[in-house]
Amino acid sequence: MVVQRIEVEDSAGLSWLGSAWLTRLRARTTTYSIVTATIVLFMGVLFVFEHFEDDITVFEYWLSAALLAASLLVAVQVFWMGLRFPAWVGILVILAHALVSVYYIGFSDERQNTIASLQQLPIMAMYCAWFYGARFARVTVAIIVGAVCLAILLGPFGQPGGMLGPINVLGLALFAWLCLEMGLFVRHRMMLQINTDSLTGALNRRGFFEQAAREIRRAQRSTHPLAIAVLDLDHFKSLNDGEGHAAGDDVLKSLVAQWISLSRPHDMLGRMGGDEFVMLLPETTATDATRLLQRMRDLAIHPWSWGVAEFASGETIDDAVRRADEAMYEQKRNR
Repeated sequence: MVVQRIEVEDSAGLSWLGSAWLTRLRARTTTYSIVTATIVLFMGVLFVFEHFEDDITVFEYWLSAALLAASLLVAVQVFWMGLRFPAWVGILVILAHALVSVYYIGFSDERQNTIASLQQLPIMAMYCAWFYGARFARVTVAIIVGAVCLAILLGPFGQPGGMLGPINVLGLALFAWLCLEMGLFVRHRMMLQINTDSLTGALNRRGFFEQAAREIRRAQRSTHPLAIAVLDLDHFKSLNDGEGHAAGDDVLKSLVAQWISLSRPHDMLGRMGGDEFVMLLPETTATDATRLLQRMRDLAIHPWSWGVAEFASGETIDDAVRRADEAMYEQKRNR
């Protein structure tokens, strides 16, 4: 299972805070690391209150002390030294919170800690949704929510006359799942904004190369053909100079809409800049790609040229794009 996270350099992240300190911190670490450290520190500080309870056990005393020390160490590493966490650290935080929650809810009689654990569960669901892929987040949150709900029903707080009942369990599960789906929706919308060209709706350079890298790896594993095409509008500068940039923008938007409608669902279209575009065609040879592009060119609302290259074994995307670019300019010269 592939775990994905959003880095601070690639997202708006915490920039809304706007402080000079945060700006310097963001230059050294990531939004993922900052949020993870904040959650760990918050959980550690909550354990301070354990030491003021009269009925605290020896196990709970040393557990809370160890977690507090660990959270302070994590905070120093991130906020002071700018440490960048790998993805597995967040997974450990999620699992640690789940285990602590199950312990307090199912095996203790401390109401305060139980309520705190239940309140934190939706936050952890949103954290998992925001920084990890949808499949991983849904499976993980489903397991954790199921374990917590089972702990409630079997523990002292779910017994007849206890603090929690079946309605509370159902409400907790639904609210945690709602927070998960909200986090996934916002993450998806943000990734679309990051990876999409605002004018045409095609993938921007960053989005195209990210998706293309995954498709190239898949093609290399399966040994299926993979073609890439460079598309470039003809006489686009003359159009801008003669009719204005607004007319040029309209042509770009109309052409991209036409390309997308005429291409196949699994083809990828990206805008590299100006009037230059790149199309990735999975499971397609150079010959088949040429036929497809010729049909698209025959229906074009504005003339454009293209060049096609089929990926060779071990070839990088930059090499393939360069060969397709050379083929495109050769076509322009022949015309």
